[in-house]
Amino acid sequence: MALQTSGAISLNDLHIEAGGSSGTTCSLNDSDIRDIISKASGATNSIFEYYGQSSETLLTSGGNVNGQPQRKQISVSSFISSGETFRIPSNMWVWSDSTSVAALTIDIPCTVINDGKIIGKGGNGGYYVGTRATAGGPAINVTSSGVTITNSSGAYIAGGGGGGGYYQDQSNPSDAHAGGGGGAGGGNGGTGRVNAGYWQAGVGGALNASGTAGGNGYASAGQGGGAGGGGGGQQTGGGGGGRILPGTGGGPAACAGGSAGNAGYSANGFLAGGGGGWGAAGGNGGGTTGTFSVGGAGGAAIQGTSRTLNNSGTIYGST
Repeated sequence: MALQTSGAISLNDLHIEAGGSSGTTCSLNDSDIRDIISKASGATNSIFEYYGQSSETLLTSGGNVNGQPQRKQISVSSFISSGETFRIPSNMWVWSDSTSVAALTIDIPCTVINDGKIIGKGGNGGYYVGTRATAGGPAINVTSSGVTITNSSGAYIAGGGGGGGYYQDQSNPSDAHAGGGGGAGGGNGGTGRVNAGYWQAGVGGALNASGTAGGNGYASAGQGGGAGGGGGGQQTGGGGGGRILPGTGGGPAACAGGSAGNAGYSANGFLAGGGGGWGAAGGNGGGTTGTFSVGGAGGAAIQGTSRTLNNSGTIYGST
């Protein structure tokens, strides 16, 4: 936190701000104290220059998406140096639009304090040509040792939900397919099919928005969710996964998408699986026992190198 802006200020205050323990030995020329105001060793250095200063680097917005301040697919080393502290403010989204790239990569020894929302990308629902549902992506990937992550009260770290598996009519494999729901984190639903025609897939939601519904064919289409999108009924498309935290899953009820932290519904009969909620697996599709009908796995909240985690907030997905 920033130092006081007026009144009494002590060398011990500076020492604590720099990460030291209260009451331990320090001097105004210690490098960690000088770094607070970027002073070189031996330069004129007054304790009063430290009013209002902070040893933390606060993440600033890279522009709004759907009205939300955000940064997309960032690395900590682009903002701070080794050993420093990086804070994500409470109004900020750090997000990924790729299941293979984490929203936040921590690639140097440092402390990361999350007061906002860090979210992975949702997996896509399976669809009619035998394309399997995909897994959700990670929120945070740690590639360095010496990392401490603090998830503050009211903050979120959420892996993407897995996509739902599709339905296929085994008696007529070229007909009557239903698309799986998209996973939480903006996963797209799967396309449905009837004979030579296709029913469009629902599209994953923008930041703080639900996904859209799939195209409607013979049965109820999958509805977009704030978290996991609903699976499609016979001959219909799956709903898109949303990016609302915590978020609820889209319908219909028999193949609904998962709400935050919950798997999508596995379908029976002529239905596709629902998309997984944040950090959770998508449901399996009905109509076939093949591997292509299986829902995608949920994405990790935090993956990679061993790290220290302090959590007072909400985490969806493995750590």
